[in-house]
Amino acid sequence: MSRFSIFLAAFLFITMNSCESSKAADFKKLLDRSERKAFEIILGKEGSGQKKLNCLEKDDYKGAITAVDQQAEEFDMLIADIKKHPVEGIPEAKPLKTASLEYYKSLKELHGFDRKEIEQQALLQTLKDKALNNANNELIKLGRQKKLLYNAVYEKENILHNAAEKFNAVNGF
Repeated sequence: MSRFSIFLAAFLFITMNSCESSKAADFKKLLDRSERKAFEIILGKEGSGQKKLNCLEKDDYKGAITAVDQQAEEFDMLIADIKKHPVEGIPEAKPLKTASLEYYKSLKELHGFDRKEIEQQALLQTLKDKALNNANNELIKLGRQKKLLYNAVYEKENILHNAAEKFNAVNGF
């Protein structure tokens, strides 16, 4: 009977570990899909980032702002998908989830900032002389603010990278 108990305990241990590995693999797949989705949002040929650029090439500021709004909605959906995914019982998943959420929020903020620049560019089209100079100065200030947002994205990406490395190492990926 004791051999059976040992066998049963080993079987249960293996089964429980394989479930955790499956959970970890599912979470990793979600994050991989999120990364691809973010790429499509920002740089995809049919993505809202490309739509924004196409509108700006045509001086269609209203269309560009609509594309910025679409990007924000797409990032909100991506963030919501990550938020609702359970990570209990998955080693190093919680810090990775937090880092992922912070990273995608910072990307959303960075690309949402384009709205201010687009509005400023649209305003520039209507101004002359001193007002034009003031608006140009404001556009320069916006550029500086955007640089800070880029720095925040770089920091969050570094945190995400470190959390992903720990997650992958602990979960055998």
